[in-house]
Amino acid sequence: MTRLVFIGPLGGGNVPTNGASIKNYYLLNTLKRYYKSITVIDTEHWKKKPWLIIKILITVLWHRNSKYVLSVNNMSAFHFLQFFYRFSLRRELYYWVIGGSLVDWILQGRVNPTPYYGINKIIVEGFSMRDELIKCGFTNVYRISNFKNVSYLPEKKIKFDCPRRFVFLSRILPEKGCDYIIEAVQALNQTYHDAYFVDFYGPIDENYKNDFLSKIKHISNVSYKGFLDLRCYENYNVLSSYDVMLFPTYWRGEGFPGIIIDAYIAGLPIIATDWNLNKDIVREGLTGLLIPPHDISSLVEAMIDFITMGQEKLKSFSKICQQEAMNYDVNHVLSPSVLGEIGLI
Repeated sequence: MTRLVFIGPLGGGNVPTNGASIKNYYLLNTLKRYYKSITVIDTEHWKKKPWLIIKILITVLWHRNSKYVLSVNNMSAFHFLQFFYRFSLRRELYYWVIGGSLVDWILQGRVNPTPYYGINKIIVEGFSMRDELIKCGFTNVYRISNFKNVSYLPEKKIKFDCPRRFVFLSRILPEKGCDYIIEAVQALNQTYHDAYFVDFYGPIDENYKNDFLSKIKHISNVSYKGFLDLRCYENYNVLSSYDVMLFPTYWRGEGFPGIIIDAYIAGLPIIATDWNLNKDIVREGLTGLLIPPHDISSLVEAMIDFITMGQEKLKSFSKICQQEAMNYDVNHVLSPSVLGEIGLI
């Protein structure tokens, strides 16, 4: 029986709160169906746990015939692959790329591409990233979209006897567009104050916490609601109580944001920036609207479009979003045929 070694962030014993650890949670649970023997190395907060490096080294040396799944950020993956390359450690290795900046790192010379050529598969989330890596000479690239468990679709009810409900659900930091949302609200409130509200969910970056909470403190139609654990299906009912998701991100590491799938599951169209892979996921005018990055006026205009939108049009958005969600069900994306094609089973 082949053993699997899984290396990546999984929450560090706590509820996964970022895109990487949430994705790894679903990925690992799927792989457990096919492997009776799995060694898991949770790299969450690894800088505070130096013994993990020793554990990884021992595992690599001891389990020579195992299959390895590496699902960590770019720099951690590079150090790991460089170690394999320098010491000629031949292992069956599958690198699940986190985020969308690997191609830029290679083209800019931030990482040496040589260690990436010899691994079994580099698995990326978008067609554009796959095609760019192929242009760089890689023949071991495979595209698999992000995924979630879509076993439950909440019943979506469009309400028109209350203000339009916007929601932001992600890590709360400036690069995710939080400041832009606040500035858009301040502009909108001159005319539409009573016609909408915005709720924020997600872990707040410690360096931004005081600034963020101070900015929203005196805005009556903006609130911070804490963390929403969407591993609990009931919480999709909470998310579906909103009308539109806001995601004006410009975070350099953005890949295929899992929160877009969450929005679709809950029947929420999304206002997102045309950033990295977002244009591959958001169907313009059908599942949401794309706006230019760093463009507050376009964000304001898109929010006005939804504030003033008729009931039937909003229903159409919601219906198409939930239909689209099924394309990202983990059981569909990571089907036995897909895992067999890449060599994992």
